Amino acid sequence: MSRQRTDVKSPKIKSETLLVNMLWKLRLKPENIAVTLILIFTFLVFSISLKNEFLIGWDDGEYITNPIISGDGPIKTAEIFSSFHLGMYQPFAIVSFALNYKISGDTAWPYILTNLLLHLLNILLVFRLAKRWMKSYVPATVVALLFAIHPMHVEAVAWISTRSSGLYSFFFLLGLLVWDKYLEEGYRSKYYLLALLFTLLALFSKSMAATFPLILFLMDYLKGREFKLRLIIEKLPFLALSVIFGIVAIKAAASFGHLTVLEQDFSLVQRFFLIVYGIAFYLIKLLLPTNLSAIYAFPELTNGGLPNYVYSAVVLPVIMAAAIWFSGKNRREFIFAGLFFLLSISMVLPLFWSRIFITADRYTYIPYIGLFMIVARYFNMLTESWKTINKSNRRMLIAASVFIVALLSIATFNRIQTWETTPTLLTDVIEKKRSDADMAHGYFYLANYYDGADNAEEAIKYYDLSLSRNSRYLLALNNRGILKGKAGNPIAAIRDFEDAISIKPDYAEAFYNRGVALYQTGDQNRACEDWKKSLKLGFKPAGDALTQYCRKNVLPDFDRVEAGDKEND
Repeated sequence: MSRQRTDVKSPKIKSETLLVNMLWKLRLKPENIAVTLILIFTFLVFSISLKNEFLIGWDDGEYITNPIISGDGPIKTAEIFSSFHLGMYQPFAIVSFALNYKISGDTAWPYILTNLLLHLLNILLVFRLAKRWMKSYVPATVVALLFAIHPMHVEAVAWISTRSSGLYSFFFLLGLLVWDKYLEEGYRSKYYLLALLFTLLALFSKSMAATFPLILFLMDYLKGREFKLRLIIEKLPFLALSVIFGIVAIKAAASFGHLTVLEQDFSLVQRFFLIVYGIAFYLIKLLLPTNLSAIYAFPELTNGGLPNYVYSAVVLPVIMAAAIWFSGKNRREFIFAGLFFLLSISMVLPLFWSRIFITADRYTYIPYIGLFMIVARYFNMLTESWKTINKSNRRMLIAASVFIVALLSIATFNRIQTWETTPTLLTDVIEKKRSDADMAHGYFYLANYYDGADNAEEAIKYYDLSLSRNSRYLLALNNRGILKGKAGNPIAAIRDFEDAISIKPDYAEAFYNRGVALYQTGDQNRACEDWKKSLKLGFKPAGDALTQYCRKNVLPDFDRVEAGDKEND
């Protein structure tokens, strides 16, 4: 009997042994458990974003209503790859939106879920890459955790329109991983070609990927490769791709009006300090991610000078650079990490031309990896001396780590909810009261939101509030004037357009709109003069107005005048 019972149990023992072997084959090592827990935790924290809506008036609506994305029939791939979208060339992101629309139409949560899944994939890639660079899974786990839950990364995940950030990052990180294998495994051509392919895919997703070859040179430095001609030659195809896509990005930005001289007349010295301020801003938000906003406007000039806080911001980057240079045995790694941050964020620093915002949370999505590496190395140095730390200090270190992770997670959770709707997002900007410029923009875009919802009364109220914070806000003057004209008050509309023209004498659209308002008052001659001026300044709709209302009845010599203008041009 006993022998029979032993025989019955024997298969169980073998099964358990087999199960253990299978689990081992699945590589359930501490590092894999750690990264799995990070992925699960991140999904739980960000899952609240799935109830958020499309941010109408904050780019989401522009994508979803675009016929290229929402049109019937097959995805218009050729048209997508040959077009710019909102001043950017990002065809892969547009294709992904089109796929989303085919699957779920105008329901928001599948779009957000796609962003979240991309974020989870990027976390995994960041972990693998950091482990290769830092030679240990402990600091790599810290880097991946910070990348996963840092509040500055909410914008790149919760905002549907930032799909390009997650998508380009996925290919960018894949490219760096295979390039690392190329360096470590004897320069095998398959890894080189894969890196080149992933670079191309990243560039088709977002122009920020143009920094990829610069990071490759940094990796040479990290690996201690001797600088030779070969190092330059092997990067030439990557550099060529970056230059080509950089030119395309410039044309895309110019086509949408993004590539313009800053509205305020900053001197070269002031521009330098604005760039340094942008770097300092990102360093501060790394450690103190509070008072975050969807809008960070350029600081206003006072008596021709920047605010003192802009000039004083130079202190922090200098301290950071000095700390890295004198960091002892970790100096090479820290220099690499610091330059990784600077080079990968360089394309969106406030240079000579810019959009209206000086910084943005989403820009840190890839660049912060470098800074996270520095934080992770210091944490790893503490863990390496774990045995020499007494029990009370160990408890304090564990408690502090848990507390920091909890604070970051709560801040991220709360920040995600801010992105729920356009009004909640812009109301948050206004209530932060960071500056009059920020509030003016917040009121302006909130007015646009209500204008798009055909609520003219609310729209005018918020345009008024915007102008109360910045009386020289051209777009607010122009848009308010249009609404006043539609409401049957052309005299008030004309005043707004005249104020806009007095600020910007070559404001073509304001001339066109003043012409419309003048025509409403019966002053056809002045209306046609304004439309002629608008057309000369390049506003094409003015030509239609001239043809329809001015050619025959009002300006009998218009044909001759128009021909003369063309000859002079």
